[in-house]
Amino acid sequence: MSNSGMEKLLKMASENLKMSPDELQSLLKKGDVSAIMSKMDGKDAQRLKDALKNPDIENIMKKSPEMSDYMKNSK
Repeated sequence: MSNSGMEKLLKMASENLKMSPDELQSLLKKGDVSAIMSKMDGKDAQRLKDALKNPDIENIMKKSPEMSDYMKNSK
């Protein structure tokens, strides 16, 4: 995913969470998932929690060049 693609994704997610893209990005950089989940519907928060515990999703994220690039650039 290109940098502009990641920006669009952040914008969409931040609108759904009713926070600014900068605030969401800051929470993501800190790894503060609980603050993000507190803004989510209970059902969606549980889905995210389950997804983050899934080793298959963790492996996909680790292998994704786009995710690796984003994580490197966001530090």
